[in-house]
Amino acid sequence: MIRIAIYLSKTFIFSWLTVTFGFLILIGLLDSLANGGEIMSDGRGFAATFEYMAYRAPVIFDRVLLFTVMVAILLTFVKLIRQHELVAIIGFGISVPRQIAMLTPAVVGVTTMAILFINTMTPPAVQALQTWGVGEYKRSAITEDKPLWLQDRTRIVLATGRPAMDTLTNLQFFDQMENGEISVISWIGQAKYDGTTWQLSDVTRVPTQEKVTPTELTTWDSEHTPLSIAKLAADPRDLSFKDMRLFMQKGNSGSKPSFAYTFWYWHRLTRPLAAFILLLCAAPIMQKTGREDTGDKALMLGIFTGFIYLIIDGALSTFAVSGGLPVAWAIALPLAIFALIGAFLSLKTEALGKI
Repeated sequence: MIRIAIYLSKTFIFSWLTVTFGFLILIGLLDSLANGGEIMSDGRGFAATFEYMAYRAPVIFDRVLLFTVMVAILLTFVKLIRQHELVAIIGFGISVPRQIAMLTPAVVGVTTMAILFINTMTPPAVQALQTWGVGEYKRSAITEDKPLWLQDRTRIVLATGRPAMDTLTNLQFFDQMENGEISVISWIGQAKYDGTTWQLSDVTRVPTQEKVTPTELTTWDSEHTPLSIAKLAADPRDLSFKDMRLFMQKGNSGSKPSFAYTFWYWHRLTRPLAAFILLLCAAPIMQKTGREDTGDKALMLGIFTGFIYLIIDGALSTFAVSGGLPVAWAIALPLAIFALIGAFLSLKTEALGKI
């Protein structure tokens, strides 16, 4: 039994590596072609295309992770069907639940390692793309339509422009008193980071309280640096677990509300469970043991099932990030629905096998 489990795990891992590599190359090429003009415009030459693909690879890997896992599971069973090994496995008394149990360590383990890779490699890759300012990572991502709000001690800061990584433009400072009321509003044309502090220029300060006399403001001594600003401006799902936990806290959120960071934190953390649930759905679908069976129809049905899961998960993600659905519901609902479907299919296949 152990040898069969090892064989199944090796087959799955090899299939997953092959599928993942193919997806990264295909999507990376299409993505680089779509942004080819911007990539070549800064004079880096043709090699910039491969540099862009390398930076985008962790992001693409994150987006397609569950689908590649699902496809790899299906291809594992397709191989067993076509080589008539599935018949032998069932003949040895290895039922669907036992097949799932044999594949679970490989599926969950691969997904967990992938999550650790995403958590480590995606944030620096996204920061490099922000510095480059290409495609969807243009440095002008902080605009009047997409402003950046942040809390800095007793001051609320609004920035509506970022022409460079170390420069913010069109800022507003709202200085708060101990009771939370605004005492002074400041308009700043530009804030440029010199390595230790932000140097301010074109500053206008207006008091909102009669007894308050605003002082001259030429520098902004803040805990925020260009790196932290880049993290605040980034998509919440492109951050590390550590940064997500930080921005989940009240008052620390940046370009998105705190619940958006909470959602993506738990969404990433539950991907190994989601991979197991997809295995639970895929295994009973692929139980084709007829002499002429090739597994093609079952493969298409399995891919369709994976698509349905991703569509539901994506729709609920959109609702959760926009505040239209509680985080717990958005995370748990697709997992619960497909866990029930997988359990039903597994039990039904087991019952049919005993008849």
